[in-house]
Amino acid sequence: MSRSTPSDAELEQFGIIPSWSRRVTFMGADGSPVTWNVLDTGSGVKGTIVCVHGNPTWSYLWRNLLHNLSPEWRVVAIDQTGMGYSERGRPRVLAQRIAELVAFCRQEIAGDFVLAAHDWGGAVAMGAAPQLPVIRMILSNTAAAKPDGVRVPPLIGIARRAAPLICQWTLGFVQGTALMTERQHHLALRAPYKGSRRRRAVADFVIDIPVHPSDTSYMALTGVASGIEALTIPTLLAWGGRDPVFHDRFLRDLQRRIPHADVERFTNCGHLAPLDPAFAPLVAQWLATPAHGSRPIPISRTTSGIYQSIDRHEHDDEAIVDGPQGSLTWAELASRRADIAETLRSQGIKTGDKVALLVKPSGELLVAVAALWALGAVPVVADLNGGIKQLRNLFRTAAPTAVIGSKMTVRFSRLVRLAPGTQHGVLGRRSRRALENGLLLPRSEFEPLRSEMMAAIVHTSGATGPAKPVRYSHGALEAQRDLFATMFPLAPGEAFTTSFAPFLLLAPAIERTCLLPNIRFDRPSLLRISHLRELAGFAPLGLAWFSPAAARGVITAPHENGVDIRRVLLAGAPIDDELRVSVRAATHGEVSAPYGMTECLPVTDGGTLGHGLFGGTNTGHPAENCQVRIVALDDIDAELPIGQWGEILISAPWMFDRYEQHWLENEKTAVYVDGLRYHRTGDVGYIEEGVLFHLGRRTHVIEHSQGPIASVAVEERVQRALKTQVAAVGVGPVGAQVIVVVIASGGKLRLADVQLAELVRTLVDHNVAAVLEGSLPLDSRHQSKIDRVTLANLVSDFLSGR
Repeated sequence: MSRSTPSDAELEQFGIIPSWSRRVTFMGADGSPVTWNVLDTGSGVKGTIVCVHGNPTWSYLWRNLLHNLSPEWRVVAIDQTGMGYSERGRPRVLAQRIAELVAFCRQEIAGDFVLAAHDWGGAVAMGAAPQLPVIRMILSNTAAAKPDGVRVPPLIGIARRAAPLICQWTLGFVQGTALMTERQHHLALRAPYKGSRRRRAVADFVIDIPVHPSDTSYMALTGVASGIEALTIPTLLAWGGRDPVFHDRFLRDLQRRIPHADVERFTNCGHLAPLDPAFAPLVAQWLATPAHGSRPIPISRTTSGIYQSIDRHEHDDEAIVDGPQGSLTWAELASRRADIAETLRSQGIKTGDKVALLVKPSGELLVAVAALWALGAVPVVADLNGGIKQLRNLFRTAAPTAVIGSKMTVRFSRLVRLAPGTQHGVLGRRSRRALENGLLLPRSEFEPLRSEMMAAIVHTSGATGPAKPVRYSHGALEAQRDLFATMFPLAPGEAFTTSFAPFLLLAPAIERTCLLPNIRFDRPSLLRISHLRELAGFAPLGLAWFSPAAARGVITAPHENGVDIRRVLLAGAPIDDELRVSVRAATHGEVSAPYGMTECLPVTDGGTLGHGLFGGTNTGHPAENCQVRIVALDDIDAELPIGQWGEILISAPWMFDRYEQHWLENEKTAVYVDGLRYHRTGDVGYIEEGVLFHLGRRTHVIEHSQGPIASVAVEERVQRALKTQVAAVGVGPVGAQVIVVVIASGGKLRLADVQLAELVRTLVDHNVAAVLEGSLPLDSRHQSKIDRVTLANLVSDFLSGR
């Protein structure tokens, strides 16, 4: 039984150009001719892409590719036998579907081509690829096998047990799949499957999913899995991160089988990723990007890692972490490292495994990281400040093998499903029985490390854009350790403190004690001078590294004689001179503001007080071996001469490796100059007399009719005069934005009084359209960075009367 394609009116209603639809007849897998319906955009100068849908979708799934990539590309989206508008009444199993895809391509596609596939169409495509001249492959929410330890997804399990009822006799399976995407697609996705006879293949497809060795297609899928591991063609894994069927554990399995694959995980996208608006632009850019064979390959060398110092101090009773909440000695760190490492090894943790840590900043965090590095595993350091939703997204993007933490945090992880399907373990106190029985991992069995190996995944704050997992190598961490030791040296006996939790991990690396204040690290603004005096009772403070929120907390309360800290480093946002002066008065030490970010820290030495031509934060001179380029805002290849401001690009041996599972972001932010990788920071600034001045974020630049204006340059003079926080935002279309200045004063946005508004206008060199007062939205992590994007929207709504 067959049916012709839908009418031109129906196709147009679905957003498909009618001339794309055609019928193709070729020899089927059962030895008789079979007719498929395909959507074919016609010839393309860049090549051909063949798209294979899954179950229960059809060629409509690739609508966005059809529109966005043609006419440069010829895009051919097929309807498999029994599916969409292709011929019915011809049951198929996996091996037959693979054979028919091969036969179709050999008849209809001339020369090399790109193969794209989704859902169970992915298994079909992966099975066909080794038999065809496929030069690139795009896979989305699919599988080559059921990963070990992963149960059959519940939706699939239920559908298999009642396939006729759910998949054929009712619209349950078809409708449920359609509901996984936007409403605008629902009608088109259901259209080919209106009658139960037209849904027979939907049920057959589900029944054919191999789960047990006795299933018909089990050996065929096993062949697909082994065959895909031998393929070396460029591959893109474009994944919907909210898929209840092919979830992140399937993605992790494919990454293991195709280790060279590029990965882009759409955090807020579900199962039908090809219909997501971001999918087609991603594919277009990936296809336009050459293979990276010409890019420099990191030098590989053996390394002992930044915690080799633990071996030298394994019998020392001196504290490596200390403070009012407890201490950890070097000897305890060494023995507990071996204890926890042996426990983790017995649980199957091995080299390269990513393990998420839900451990508060403490000696326990050092123990966990040290134990993982002993196994060659990778700690994923959690940031608890962004809320449950952000934490869940970050964990699932990092795709950890396991989660470890306290009883409470492990219970929390399971309850809110931070990393479903991963094993969880409690990081307990050292076991006396383990010590007595010698159940410790011998030093000789520690995993050898190499400089290019992945060492850790940390996360950007999410204060200036979506939070992203940042991947570091052991070589980069070594370079960072050496830089800290030379740039910010601590004398013997001196300790350091910080309001940034990850900096605690430097303690064993630089062989100095970290003193932890008695505060919650997710509330840095609660830090007070009394906390620092308490720490000074444990050891002399030679260094403190604070966020602006922590620094303001220190100077908020009366501090009488203050506390002695030899050097204070401020980082996390543009730092005004008034804050530096106040912190210096409270701590009696040198105060500087090194420039840096999660991806590369530090970039500069911190500098001193002093204003530049365009204002901004004086961050000091670039660190030795750190390259800084200032490029035009509209052309990253155009390096600007000294004295002009633009976007900041950096390169350093201690720079991050890449963003995990964010191929597109990696492409956007990596710039190669003479074989050297630079990172586009997204910040703007300039160099004057060898000093880097920071002017804030590129996204905060006001696109004025007279040219771009850095928001920080507008704010500084007003802030100094009024001695309160100020934010300048651009309102209106890009290229014709007007300047609006908002003064922090609490409450809802409102017009400033005439006298205050006039004062502001006299302080700013550019025309100010409006002056407002009200609360300034801040980021959740640093509690100091003004969320200017949100503020600009609020200002626009206010001025529009909304």
